[in-house]
Amino acid sequence: MERVDRIIPAEDGSIFLESVFGERRVIKARIVEMELVRHRILLEETPEAVVTQRIQELWLEPATDHGHFHEGEEVILRIFKGYNMKPGEGLSGDGLEAFAVADGVSRAVPVQEHQGSMEINLGQEADGLLQVYVREQGEHELYGKVVLEIGHHHHHGLQALGLPLEIVPAGYSHARLGENYEFQVLAAGEPVAGLEVKATYAGTHHREHPHRLRTDDNGRARIFLTARGNYLFSVTHNNVTSTFTLVKSF
Repeated sequence: MERVDRIIPAEDGSIFLESVFGERRVIKARIVEMELVRHRILLEETPEAVVTQRIQELWLEPATDHGHFHEGEEVILRIFKGYNMKPGEGLSGDGLEAFAVADGVSRAVPVQEHQGSMEINLGQEADGLLQVYVREQGEHELYGKVVLEIGHHHHHGLQALGLPLEIVPAGYSHARLGENYEFQVLAAGEPVAGLEVKATYAGTHHREHPHRLRTDDNGRARIFLTARGNYLFSVTHNNVTSTFTLVKSF
């Protein structure tokens, strides 16, 4: 095409092109190179039908907008199942278990349906840090974990829960926009090196996870936080998919 002056990528992987003469084309392609001085844009056409096998993810989000719960406040968590922080269908209480862990003590908590969604209501918990996780057993096991702050100023370390596959924050502190966030991936308590970690955030317009990380020899990885709202990290290993929700207040 000549004199192209508009290029608009779409979420489905296609690119809309329009020239100054009014010629329009939509193609499945990716941008390989742009030389604006030479008025040259090189595209590589991609297949029309690219099917990606997507493994469903299970995750938790607190039913609050300010990133933590006040002491004495009712603690409610919502359970989601889908992909890339986009809920799908098929989540029910059947085979779904939930647990709350405080000071190394784990207790089972009920999962209930409320207004068409699945929730955990922990009632009025004591002040401190609380780890909550859900699991759905089956041919492929799903885990979802979150760390909750009830009250303020809790910055002590967190202990791994010993799940078959688990994402553990390197240390607990308030996650801030414009800072690095580090975590470790463990399988039955042991670091997993070289594992891909998919990361996304609330409100993303991407169809796929916008970030792909790789754990180092100690199972650690870090990400620079550039989006507001909660982040979700997801790993798959040995027929288990496990997520961790990073709760942010901004």
